[in-house]
Amino acid sequence: MAVVISYENESEKSITSTQVSFLKKHIKVFSVDGLVKKKEEFKNGVIENLIYYKDSNESITTILSENQTISSIEIRERKFIGDFILIDHSDYYNGVLEFKDISVIDHNGNEIYSSPINIVSNLHDYEETNKYFYDDTGKKLYTFWYGTNGQFGHMQSHNPLHKDYINEFKHSFYLDELDTLEDFDWANMAYYHNAEPIIPN
Repeated sequence: MAVVISYENESEKSITSTQVSFLKKHIKVFSVDGLVKKKEEFKNGVIENLIYYKDSNESITTILSENQTISSIEIRERKFIGDFILIDHSDYYNGVLEFKDISVIDHNGNEIYSSPINIVSNLHDYEETNKYFYDDTGKKLYTFWYGTNGQFGHMQSHNPLHKDYINEFKHSFYLDELDTLEDFDWANMAYYHNAEPIIPN
């Protein structure tokens, strides 16, 4: 079992060990056999949060018990589905579940789906569900929002091609406006038409 230590900034982007000393916040990453196992988030040299990747044979109770000196713990459970990774997140504060959500990561490491999960009903909060579209370089071009039943609500464009459309009063585009956008092929973006499916076909 080979353990490798690396470092990230607070946005979970890779940095060098030299850069750590210049940052107020950094993340120490522990990887086992090529997969991240845990991330310790530091502020001014003190650990303030733990992100732990739980295997199916591990118990949440045990993970919390073994790390009880850390008040804020995020447990992530990964499922590999084709070229995608589905991640269930559970945030605990002093051992109490405070928040849950689910996300999907594509083969380029980009988050393409995120949705909060009600901790009582275990259902998606579709009004806070987002899907994301990126260009070939990994730059986020579009954020999609959905309504109560998971139907398309509106889209926010981060695409420079649409800067002439966007001003301080206009940040979003609704269904009847999408066909007017330059270099935007809504008809062939079926994955984004609704909050479901979570994983692209």
